[in-house]
Amino acid sequence: MTSRTLTESASLTILMTGIAAVGVQALMLSPLLPDIAADLRATARELGFATGAYGVGVATAALLAAPKLGQWSKASAIRIAFAVMALSLGLCGFAWDWRILVLGQAITGLCAGVILPATYGLAADLSAPERRSRAIGKVIFGWSVAMVAGIPLAAFLSDFIEWRSTFALMTAICLAMVIVIGLIPRSGTVAATERVAYTRVLQVPGMVVCFVATFAYMIAFYQTYTFIGDHVRHLHHQGAWLGGAVACSYGIGFGAAILGNAWLDRMGPVRLMAFSLVWVGINYLILPTATLAMWSTLAFPFLWGLANHICMNVLVSFIGSAPPAARSTAMGLFSFITYVAVGLGGAVFGSVYTQSGFAAVSYAATATLWIAAVIVGLLLKRQTVAAA
Repeated sequence: MTSRTLTESASLTILMTGIAAVGVQALMLSPLLPDIAADLRATARELGFATGAYGVGVATAALLAAPKLGQWSKASAIRIAFAVMALSLGLCGFAWDWRILVLGQAITGLCAGVILPATYGLAADLSAPERRSRAIGKVIFGWSVAMVAGIPLAAFLSDFIEWRSTFALMTAICLAMVIVIGLIPRSGTVAATERVAYTRVLQVPGMVVCFVATFAYMIAFYQTYTFIGDHVRHLHHQGAWLGGAVACSYGIGFGAAILGNAWLDRMGPVRLMAFSLVWVGINYLILPTATLAMWSTLAFPFLWGLANHICMNVLVSFIGSAPPAARSTAMGLFSFITYVAVGLGGAVFGSVYTQSGFAAVSYAATATLWIAAVIVGLLLKRQTVAAA
């Protein structure tokens, strides 16, 4: 194994750790809400603004910063964003009023909106085209680490110490990330010298089709993941532990899919995108039935996580294949679309879940994904082959 490979592997591990850090602070608020509400004397509605502020912050930063990321050193942008994130998480930890928490979460979201596209873009820069799916898959594995290890740790700290200690820990982790990101060799990065407009990114063959697939994939996930915890708890008359167990099973499956990333490199994202959308759609078709028994409620999310990791890797790998100058802007659009889907998934399908139940939400996700798969199947290969 060459020193170059070792350097690339270590750099990708650092980036994976950064994604895990972002994932933990993005997902940890939910299990902490009862403790925060009691301490700040806030209602669930008021603290709901904190979650919304985070999502708005991510989407806003991703949309505004993405065209400029190509002009900056991605590693430097990530370090600065983590430094500001440390301050904003510290502000959340010292919050004496729910409005301060909302402000801190909004700033944290803005930082995440820079870190996520810059990290995915840097992972693509560091890897050769024939290893890109493996490289991006390794970085995406950070989300699995966050779900399997980070969120339970956050809940544990809140139970046995207090919720503020969780924010203190995340502040320390973000400060550590400022240091370790600086270890990534500059020679491995790609620096662009021009600002790339969104219109130029959308002209890349197949990119609009990929963004349509991304929106379908993301809204299908968030419209179901948002409500599955409530659904299984009421169905089986269990406590919060069951929702956490479902998330853990999903996260393990999501992480286990990293073993197939070499196969994704051999096949390529153009050949696999429609297939992966159909496969994820099948999961949502089965999911309502799988939740009827306790054992399948706990086991099936593992398969769901496997399918979702592969589909997400295919989407990010295709975006990562954009010309280097346009890559950061494309990754920013990916993050923007993701967090628009986060907001719409809960807002649009909340009434569907209330009125028609979880099965209707899950079947709608299948329909969305299969329509996107037809669009991808008809247009993606034709556009990319014509451009070649």
